[in-house]
This record gives sequence, C-alpha cells and structure tokens, in this order.
Amino acid sequence: MLSTDATPTGVIRLDVEQVLGRLRDAVGQENLDRYLVSCAAVQFWADLLAHWKSGGAATISAKDEINRKLRRAESAADCAAQGLLGRVLAAHPIADDLSSVCLQITEDFRLASVSKLIHLPMPECCGYDLADLELIAGDGERLTAQVGISRPVLIVGIRSGGTYLAPLWKAALTELGVADAHWCTVRPQSTNEAIDELEAIQAWIDGRFAPVVVVVDDRPDTGDTMERVAAMLREPGVDLWFSSVGQLWHGPAGRAGLVQFPTLAVRGCRDLRLWECLLTEDHPRFIERLRRVPGLPALPHDVQLQFRCSHGELRYGSGRTWLPWNDPKILQGRRPLVNPRKTPVAVCGADSQLLLHLRFIGEGVFGRAEFRTAQNMDCARRGWFIDGYVATADIGPSEPFRERFHAASQSVRADLLAQAAGWITVLTRQVVALAHDGSPTIALGPRWSAVMDAMQESRGLSPVVPERLSAFLTRRVPWLGQTGKAIRSSLRYACGGWHWRVDHYGRLHRFQAEANWGDVSFPELELAAFALENRLPPADARVLASLCGQAYPSVRESLPLAALTIAEARVRSVRAVSDAGRIALCQDFRQLMETTAELAGFEAL
Repeated sequence: MLSTDATPTGVIRLDVEQVLGRLRDAVGQENLDRYLVSCAAVQFWADLLAHWKSGGAATISAKDEINRKLRRAESAADCAAQGLLGRVLAAHPIADDLSSVCLQITEDFRLASVSKLIHLPMPECCGYDLADLELIAGDGERLTAQVGISRPVLIVGIRSGGTYLAPLWKAALTELGVADAHWCTVRPQSTNEAIDELEAIQAWIDGRFAPVVVVVDDRPDTGDTMERVAAMLREPGVDLWFSSVGQLWHGPAGRAGLVQFPTLAVRGCRDLRLWECLLTEDHPRFIERLRRVPGLPALPHDVQLQFRCSHGELRYGSGRTWLPWNDPKILQGRRPLVNPRKTPVAVCGADSQLLLHLRFIGEGVFGRAEFRTAQNMDCARRGWFIDGYVATADIGPSEPFRERFHAASQSVRADLLAQAAGWITVLTRQVVALAHDGSPTIALGPRWSAVMDAMQESRGLSPVVPERLSAFLTRRVPWLGQTGKAIRSSLRYACGGWHWRVDHYGRLHRFQAEANWGDVSFPELELAAFALENRLPPADARVLASLCGQAYPSVRESLPLAALTIAEARVRSVRAVSDAGRIALCQDFRQLMETTAELAGFEAL
C-alpha cells in the first residue's frame, strides 16, 4: 500500500451543547446520574484545556475561561460525589454557559484528542467492564488502614476512566477523616509529551510532607498506561498506590491485571440487574425482571432466553455464541471483564418464535442518553431501556436491504432509496462539530497496512489490490468530508449489510444505531459506507446522494475511509476464522474492492 505525508490543517468549531447536553438531558432521579454527568463535564473541559495548552486552539475564549468551566465542573463532581455517599447538599448545576469553541488541528495525532472531545466516550465502568462505584468507599477504607488519616492524599485520575473514580475517592477519604485530600485528572499522550497537569501535581507534592499519591483508572490490562503516569510521580518521599474499582495495590502498576478482584457489590436476590442474570439458573430472574417493566408487552408463561451469535462470527467464524461474562470458564481467563455487550439476548416463545431482542448499550445515564437518541431517530419502533439494555419487539420476517433492493422493480428501488435517505439524513442532522476553511486531512495508509497484516497473520489471507486502486485507497482524505460536519455514529461497528433490513411490509429498519461504542463520522462517510456495503450501482449511489443533499464527488472522496471502516469491522468481528469463513472473508474483501473501484469510476478489476 502507498501513502503520502502531507500535513493536515483545519479549524473545528465544537458545539458544547451537543456534546454535554445529551447526557444532561438524560439525567434521572438517581444521584449516580448527576455524578456521572458532572464527571463527563470534567473530562471534556480537562481535555479541551490540555488541547489548548498544547497549541491546538484557534479562536477559543481565554484560557482562564476554560479553567473556570473546568473548576466549576470539578466542584459539581465533588458535590455529586458527596451526594452518592448520602450527604444532602444544595444542588449544584451540572453545566453552565454552554457554548461553542474552536480548535485548530495541525498534526495527525491531535485528531485523536479532538475525536474524544466530540464523541465523549462512555467510561468502562458503564460499558466494557461494569463496576459498582460504591465499592470505592471500601477502597478508601483499605488505604487509610495502611497509611492513616493524617497524611495528605492526592488522587490522580487517568482520563477517561479515572475521571469517574477520582471525585468519589476524595469524598470517601474526607468522610473517613482525611483532612487534606485532593484530586486531579491527567491524560497520558501517545507522543513524548509530558502528561498535562504534571506541574500542578509536582507543586502539590512539593508542598506536603510524606504525601500519598493514588493513581486511579479502569481495571488495567498490561498496566502500561498507569506505569507511564507513575514514572513521572515516583520520587523519594512519595508513597505511590494504584487503584481501580474494588482494587487497591502497592507496587508495580500492572499487578492488578494478574489477580482479579470483585468489581460488583453483593446484592440481595430482589435487586439483581438483567446482566447479572445471564447464567442458565438465573434465567427465571431475568424473565421476572422483564415482566415488571411498565409498558413491555406481556410475555407468555413458557418463554425462554437465547444468546444470539454475532453476524461476524456466523459468517467468518465457528458460529458459536459468546459465553456470559460470569460463566466460570470466562471468570478463569486472563482478564475477565463484566461485559454483557457480547451476549445479546432473544426472548422466545415455546414455539421458538422471537418475541423480544435485548442488546446492552451502556449502563445509567450514558446508555439512557444513547437510547433516547436512537428512539428519536426511529419513532415508529418502540423500545425500552432496562438495566443498560435496549429491548425491542421482533419485526417479523425480514431480509437484508441488499437482497431486496437488487431483486426489486425500479419503483420499489426508488422507495427503498428514499427510505435509506431518510435514515441517513435524520442521523446526519445531529451535528456535533463543524470544520471551517476545509476539513483537516488524515492518512489512511498505516491503517490499511494494519488491516492487511491482520488478514495475513491471523486470517491467513494475502489480498492483492491493484496499484491504481491502492493509491486511491491510501491517499489522505478529509477527516470530515467536504461538508465538515462531525456526528456521533455507530458506523464503526454497525456498518454491515445485516444492519439494514426490510420487513414484510417493505419498511426499512436500521439496527444498532446507538453510538456509545462508535466514533466520529460525517454525512458523506455514512453515504459511502451504505453504498459500498449494499453494492449500489453508481447511478443509484448518485440518486441516494442527491436525496440526502450531498454532492456525489464528495461521497466518492470518502470511499477510501468507508472501505477501510468496513474492512476493519470485518476483521474485528470474528475471534477465530474458520476454513469456510476464510473463503467468505476473502470473497467479501474482493467484492468490497470491486464495488469501491466501480463507485470511484475505475475500470473493472
């Protein structure tokens, strides 16, 4: 694969209301919701300040204004943390002065930090590795039992995950009698830059006698991230500790990755959440929990649960479903995660008729916000948000858009394209950021090389791409297309043909539109990916672009990134490729290349 080395440049105007407002509007009655949203605001303003300090700001308001908003968010997080511990305090606003800010991007690596600002990813404790934050109080007790309450304690939260732990750590220590407890957050850089807030941390340490520093983050894998932070904090006189929820250790940063500790609080039999009822013996509790959900259709007496296998595993792998996160075989693994996302559930009648589908999209306010967004995009299909799951009724017999479209008459094709345009348009109206004076460009060559290496090393495939198409695929492309409109999208994992299905009545449905595990996208990319995955002829792709109000040349320019997104998703979708899956993966890759060439206007491969 070929690549170029041009430098990106651009100014991005970020809509703060779109970023933080969706979470704020989803806050319920629980104190935990308010706490999580306050921590999300801390993460956003801290990342924005770090970007400003590193020279990535253009027409941002003054540095002290960003600082003011960060300190206000930190105060709100402190107040909400005390509320979680049962203290009744005056309500503190979650957000204020929501406005827009401008960011300047001059290097590729800054795109990653801006992506985090736009997407504001869900913390692992609400998604990939669920954890009960109430356990932090016990972690604080274990620390004070070791170091006492008279020494000053600094909690350093590693963004993103540690942002949601640090304020509660301070509140717990204060409740235990620690008079000098302070917290801050840092985000280690992938480059050789020093971590942000290092000077402030050093000043705090220098001004205390025998300080205790606790580095907090999500449960570590290798411990490399924690170690990069710890390396800058180790010095004589500093008592360095590490913690994730339910874990506290002294010594090497990655030690907790070797021994597993509980991350969930012990609960009574009446308070189990759906994702705690996935083992066969707990299925009656799962079903009983569903029966108590207001508005959910009444379930027959003799229903049963089935775990669904992902389409990637069905097409490319062995076709075996994932085991539940709490299956003994999983718990004995190297790094078991409390991750119910991998086991979507179907509720079936006695005759195996599908009644309900449940997918885990994120706990608490993060899941609820995403649920609300998806419901607003598909008002005709009702859903329910239960313990982090979205539950929807089965739509009945259906087939993929691609199959229905290519076998349909011209009038039916026109109707299906109009429906697809409606789906894409409603998604792309939710603009979070806008690029001015040209979108910054990104290099695709390294990512294409990684895909090819993965297909070669773990899949045993050696795809060959013609030189002209390779040059087209690996050239730099506008990060946000010609429109420059950034949106939050599930495209990263929901770009398969099976995510677009047509029911018995000819209605087009889009599945898995929730973006908590997605990324930043833009209108032309959504269009290009749809056209590629559904193998639209060029004429129909142009019609679809016109229906969406987009210029086809801009869609064409986004084909390399769309093809890359699809290829990455396919490689990522399967654990171990079967012999038949290897053939299917190779065929699908070749078809992807042929469709890309056709839509780009190249001669047939």
